[in-house]
Amino acid sequence: MKRKNAEKIIVLGVVSCLLMGCGNSIPELTEEEASLIATYAADVTLGHNKESESRLIDTEKERARRDELSAKIAELGEKQAAEEEAETETGQYVNNGAATQSEYRAENIADFIGLDGFQVSYDGYEIKNSYAADETDEWEPTFDATAGQNLLIVKLKITNVGGVSAVADVLSKDMMFSIQGDNGMGGMAFVTMLLNDFAFAQDEIEAGGSRQYVLITQIDESITETQTLSLHMKKGDENMIVNLQ
Repeated sequence: MKRKNAEKIIVLGVVSCLLMGCGNSIPELTEEEASLIATYAADVTLGHNKESESRLIDTEKERARRDELSAKIAELGEKQAAEEEAETETGQYVNNGAATQSEYRAENIADFIGLDGFQVSYDGYEIKNSYAADETDEWEPTFDATAGQNLLIVKLKITNVGGVSAVADVLSKDMMFSIQGDNGMGGMAFVTMLLNDFAFAQDEIEAGGSRQYVLITQIDESITETQTLSLHMKKGDENMIVNLQ
């Protein structure tokens, strides 16, 4: 213990000299002193890490989550391609029952999906060329529009209205979503690798807590706003159209 404290004192002394500019030249350090300073610096960095977790652990956790999403995305991607082809041929998904289903509002989204104990609310939209949930997070991918297009990003907030923490699970429901705005603009929501993709939500939310998710489609780059927005949902053979604004 005494040796450990002595080492800390030595390290602090050397670090202090370096920071205060003792002398006019950079001091030469022994291998042991250099090692002590490196260890001390690492301890200080980890000690002040607001997440209190190592980056290695975060990396492994994120990789496991990405692998799981990749498998699900591949599966739903094929399903969505088939659905889009069916829509083109028949128009059934967009128009089937629209006269009655269009009366539903955002509060009905959770009931249709089967999110017991949760409420889903509309949280606005954005039109931009690219999107990332957290532009400062190196693990968060950026989703870019294709040439001549912009992204229409619909934001949905899931709130836990129950008395205990619970998992908001949209991922296992095999949902499909389409977004429509003014003059029929919009289309099927993209299958993305974004961790806040509403279609792949499967997160624990504490009682009374909420979390924002997105659904994204593309529109012509000349469009800068929309007065109306509707969310078209499909689960198995069931369809629902919800007016967002």
